[in-house]
Amino acid sequence: MINIREGAVGYTSRDEAEPSWWISRFQQVVEPSLRNDLAAEESCGVLHEISLHYRDDGVWVSASFSMASHPGVTFVWDQRVMPDLSAEWDAEFAAMLFRTHLVEWFHTEAKRRAPGVDGFIRS
Repeated sequence: MINIREGAVGYTSRDEAEPSWWISRFQQVVEPSLRNDLAAEESCGVLHEISLHYRDDGVWVSASFSMASHPGVTFVWDQRVMPDLSAEWDAEFAAMLFRTHLVEWFHTEAKRRAPGVDGFIRS
């Protein structure tokens, strides 16, 4: 389940219904597909949590996950998925980009880094 959190700046919208529909559609697409993508990876990943954060420049998503190849380490990927709180951005495309960038970040950067003392590797 995606947790929606208000950012420190707050959330404003030109049309309250547009971002709500967009976020709902993004959630329907991203969570199950990201779980499947991580599980299908050679490193056997598990999604822990997805959180949405409203900021001045749009909606950001933070996903925490672990990989069997890195026991005891939690990876956290953050990405802006809805620019400027505009529902004109396609939710399905944004979900696909989020998943692709998360997996790419894991393989090209994150798995080569040492975790912090808290056991986390953050983007």
